Amino acid sequence: MAALSPHPWKTVEELETVLASAAIPSRIAQSCERLVERLRRPIRVGLIGFETRRRERLLAALLGEGILPDQTVWPTIEIAFSERPYTNATLADASTLAADGMPQAELFDREVVFLQIGAPIDALRRMTFLHVAASESAAEQSAALRWASRRIDFALWCTRDFSPVEAEIWGKAVPELKNHAYLVAFASETETDGLRNRMPPDFGRVMFLPDGKTVRGSGDADMQSGAQRLFEQLATDIDDALKEDLDSVWMLLHRHGQGIDAPKPNPEPELIPSPIAAARTPHEDVDQPSIPGSAKMVELLSEPLIFLKRWSRDLFETLEWQDADSPDWADEVLESCRMITDGLRDRAEEWPEDEGQVLALRGLVDEASDMATLLQIEGGPDQALDAAALLLQLRSVFEANLAQPQTLLN
Repeated sequence: MAALSPHPWKTVEELETVLASAAIPSRIAQSCERLVERLRRPIRVGLIGFETRRRERLLAALLGEGILPDQTVWPTIEIAFSERPYTNATLADASTLAADGMPQAELFDREVVFLQIGAPIDALRRMTFLHVAASESAAEQSAALRWASRRIDFALWCTRDFSPVEAEIWGKAVPELKNHAYLVAFASETETDGLRNRMPPDFGRVMFLPDGKTVRGSGDADMQSGAQRLFEQLATDIDDALKEDLDSVWMLLHRHGQGIDAPKPNPEPELIPSPIAAARTPHEDVDQPSIPGSAKMVELLSEPLIFLKRWSRDLFETLEWQDADSPDWADEVLESCRMITDGLRDRAEEWPEDEGQVLALRGLVDEASDMATLLQIEGGPDQALDAAALLLQLRSVFEANLAQPQTLLN
């Protein structure tokens, strides 16, 4: 199988070195460290949907060897790299069994429902795989997808022709599954009645793996060829996604001197406590910059506050009317928050640099912009809500700094 590009991992090592020495705000450093940890761990690929037998054969082909003994009914399986093979099994009565080595045939006389396997297979060094066992019942599929969503980074919905029933199940799946998703069709493109044109937009790609076989051990050459193409495409897309995340983190570090140890003349203040700060740094007390209301503040903040209010209004309407089943609302909120905070940063660059209190407020805007970018990199509904709270925090700070006996703004 193809391997993931080695270049991003050298960059991750360099990034860790910079984070260890860079004079950057603690929350930015902590967020970067969380991203480095995510970049370090293998990408979790999930095989979900219908076509159980073909999914089993596809997983074996992706790994280049058999996983379970022949004629075994597969439970849900999670397989990751390990120098020494091991097997952990969860049984129907909730008891567990652990053993060295790969699973043996006698294990499956015990009603195994979930199997965790460690194996010294090279393909597992940068990807782990989850095969979700579920019937074609809509209720069972939906429950299985909710459980699997926390264990998958890239979802592969496997199908023959993506029937209306499948489309309905997928449409109701949690948004987390749809961040990176392929539609894998076990058919040629001409056999699927225009699948490419009718698949939902939340699938990033459709992969056609022509194979009419349903029995493990048959049609191996076709499946191996299709698995090779699928693995190479996954490797390419994963590398691209990781490089984008790394580029964003490097951009943030560049704004803070790329690890220069010398202290800055005007150190940037931490953001004031907020729902975000409380969740991420519960023991850290941070003071809000306090700048008395003045004509200077009115001159500096009036237009940025109008900009913030105008664009935030549309964003909060998106939050209010968001469809919990839609995969797009969180991405839209995160993109809007990043755009708004970047716009405020651009305006703050024109503020005077010889007044300490103005510099403190400018530092607050800079850090908010960095945090919005990091939240967008992480992605997801929770991060979208954090980003919205960040905008509310900025608005509160701006309004507090404009407060005076005869204010020009309501």
